[in-house]
Amino acid sequence: MELIKKIVIVGGGTSGWMAAAALANAQTVTPVEITLIESSQIGTIGVGEGSTPYLKHFMASLGFTESDWMSRCDASYKTGIYFDDWNHAGSRYFHPFYNDLDVKPAEVFFHCANTRRRGAGPHIIGDDFFLSGQLAQLNLAPKPHKSLPVEPEYGYHFDAAKLAKVLKQFALAKGVSHLIDDVTTVVQDNNDNIAKVNLKSGIDVSGDFFIDASGFRAVLIEQALDVPFESFAAELANDAAVAVSTQLDGEIPKPYTTSKALTAGWMWRIPLTSRVGNGYVYSSAHLSPRQAELELAAELNIDADNSDFKHLNMRVGMRRSPWTKNVLAIGLSHSFVEPLEATALMVTQWGIESFVKTLTVQHPAIDLAQSRKAYNQQLTRLVLGVKEYIHAHYVTSQRRDSEYWRQVTKPEQMQPRLAEIMSCWRTGQDFDALMYRLDVDLAYFSPSWYALFAGMDYRDEKLFIKQPPIAPQVIDKAQNYFKQIALNYFAHTAE
Repeated sequence: MELIKKIVIVGGGTSGWMAAAALANAQTVTPVEITLIESSQIGTIGVGEGSTPYLKHFMASLGFTESDWMSRCDASYKTGIYFDDWNHAGSRYFHPFYNDLDVKPAEVFFHCANTRRRGAGPHIIGDDFFLSGQLAQLNLAPKPHKSLPVEPEYGYHFDAAKLAKVLKQFALAKGVSHLIDDVTTVVQDNNDNIAKVNLKSGIDVSGDFFIDASGFRAVLIEQALDVPFESFAAELANDAAVAVSTQLDGEIPKPYTTSKALTAGWMWRIPLTSRVGNGYVYSSAHLSPRQAELELAAELNIDADNSDFKHLNMRVGMRRSPWTKNVLAIGLSHSFVEPLEATALMVTQWGIESFVKTLTVQHPAIDLAQSRKAYNQQLTRLVLGVKEYIHAHYVTSQRRDSEYWRQVTKPEQMQPRLAEIMSCWRTGQDFDALMYRLDVDLAYFSPSWYALFAGMDYRDEKLFIKQPPIAPQVIDKAQNYFKQIALNYFAHTAE
């Protein structure tokens, strides 16, 4: 293959600067020149953002300490997500981040969940059986006073615009060139590869490889290369959001995200150290922007006429070939699955890091076409896995209190694999065997599926399959296991 020596990134934001930082930090075989072109016309919407534990590993790979970057991004810790009212008014369950300390208590929870779905046990949710669930209940940070055998998995809440600024400073210090300008035209060669982009200022920027981080506009991957976008609208109805920040008012930020189901979607609550990010993700077919504002304001007890609402339109779906020709689409130009499980940065990070691995081993003997094919297949598998897990939140719900919920809970739009997963659970079959068989295709593994299905109490109420009961004292011991371990953790504070 021809060696990639000059990379041009079109678009800034978190995705663009993540790519610039990772590429600049990579130890490539040959030096790579990196230029990032950022439009002055694209503003940022500070809504507060959450992450999965993958972000922790990304920042550490760049050499950042948490105390450094978190303080600069108003960041707080995230031990998981509470889902309120998703099954019915008053229902609640927790989606934890699983780690090796959870293995034995979680096995008790799995047994309880299997007993319940087979009609022979009480409804027990997973909060008490995972360390992150216990930390959430006690408002503790996932940072112990002393060294423990296993460090818990956790994510973050942060100001995305400030994180982009931190990554920008890092990338510039590593030698990345930065242009504030707008792409006016894209010039392709005889093989339809992109040769250069013409900028509004009159400058032409050429490159061997281009990264499209231009968001939903998809300046390169769609407008130039015409790579199709596959919509997920049939399965995921939400296509809009309204966001607003509120003050902490002396409140210590909670170490978890809250997702609360509303009449035509759900609202998020993301506590930063400086403020709380709130928003309502909804279906524009069922709710107007003003109705969304009013419902969100009522939930937050704020004045809808004197609040600074920000509206977003969401294009939910993906491209199956984000790496086409000499262009790689990342972030929103590649895919977007609604932010219910905060997976956007995880997918972006996976895409960037996988490309960096290809770049660091590039050699004339390597077949770039094979690398591109494998990359697209693996990233597509990841996004489809995220989509099916998100979709499962809706089709397991018992809510039918609005036209929206009557639509999104219909099983007809389920893809075959999700239908198989749900049928296995509902009919009392061996769920762990199915998870093992599907392992390579899943974005979420069995602890997450157990947390979701048990939390939503998804089951056939007429089913009864006799199985040996688990002793109450064993359940009590498992539920209390982390109460002692939690004594080793610091309180979650705003500092």
